[in-house]
Amino acid sequence: MTTAVTVAANHGWPVRVTEIYKGITGTSTTEARVIVKAGELRTFAVHSHCDLLIHELQPDEMPPELIPPPDE
Repeated sequence: MTTAVTVAANHGWPVRVTEIYKGITGTSTTEARVIVKAGELRTFAVHSHCDLLIHELQPDEMPPELIPPPDE
């Protein structure tokens, strides 16, 4: 079975989504990191061999081009 998880980065900060894939035996893992930019919406699929780690990035964790401009 597959579940859809939607990440909405709608509070002005990008979100890092780490997809963690486990082997059928559960012993080996691989990871894929995706950045959902501020203001974007993205859907991920998870299943029995895939977990998601979702983290809102802070200014000290992201490259300068992803830091939102200050409010004027």
